[in-house]
Amino acid sequence: MNRRAGDGQGPRAKEKGPAAAMSAAGLNISLCDDGALQRAYIKLILQDYESRCGVRFNLYEFSSGEELLEKFNQNPKLFDLFFLDHRMKNITGLETASYIRKRNKVCHIVFITASEEQEDFKAVSPLRVLTKPAQPAAIRDILDKVSAEKISPSHSG
Repeated sequence: MNRRAGDGQGPRAKEKGPAAAMSAAGLNISLCDDGALQRAYIKLILQDYESRCGVRFNLYEFSSGEELLEKFNQNPKLFDLFFLDHRMKNITGLETASYIRKRNKVCHIVFITASEEQEDFKAVSPLRVLTKPAQPAAIRDILDKVSAEKISPSHSG
């Protein structure tokens, strides 16, 4: 399921920071959560960031790890950033991330979990682990970092 966050129309706020210089290509973001309300919540935060900072997103929403991996297998380098629910039916966020990380070493993975208990996420080198409900400021910080790296890549994959 491919959905674009925001319509790209209307005036953009003039904000400073790495996101302000984002190219028209934008970020390819995967949002995978089996909860529709959680996806809608994160999507609103992304749309707000997009409109305030002028960053363009190609947002792909998935309700399961299986759906995400089906799209991922078509192009393992498509996504710059993954937001993954930790606990999903069938295949967990950790299992999904493990599969992704084996095929894409440079993408950014962010776990969103309802549990205070955090399993060993270190094996997949996540950028962050956020506790639900994810705070908008934490998501904005993540977007700033990933946007800055997309503009001026400082690492090699």
